[in-house]
Amino acid sequence: MLISLVESSLKNTAIEKTIFISNTKYTSIAYKKTKLEDEDIVTQYNESKELKTQRYLVSKDGNIIGIIEYGMESPRAKKPWLTLLIIDSQYQGQGYAKETYYAYENKMRNIHVKCIQIAVHATNEKALTFWTALGFVKYDERIFEGDRMYSLEKQLM
Repeated sequence: MLISLVESSLKNTAIEKTIFISNTKYTSIAYKKTKLEDEDIVTQYNESKELKTQRYLVSKDGNIIGIIEYGMESPRAKKPWLTLLIIDSQYQGQGYAKETYYAYENKMRNIHVKCIQIAVHATNEKALTFWTALGFVKYDERIFEGDRMYSLEKQLM
């Protein structure tokens, strides 16, 4: 069975928190702590609303296995951007992140998006390897909130 995307909301705070907690290396890099609290998820929702992004739970065979969030106009480049793709650690290594990404990419291709951008923490080697393997190329480097970030993009057309 293919993955499906289910629109998320604040009522899913506990589920989302569990997914983040299972990814301590990522939360250590992105949030400077290993365990997120409910208020951290609420902050993410508030930021999502401000940035006009869409947030979905990733479902596979009835199990919530991850989160994907994207927007159609990034603050800096004004291009479509993927702001979050995280898979619960118990489901990693099974191709679900790639499957989720390709579902998103196909959705973007269907509406004639020319490129997708992402930002990755420079210290997140696992993510950099993942994204470059999917065809993303680094086009910028900057400091954001004290962290070195790489901006990557993938041309779709």
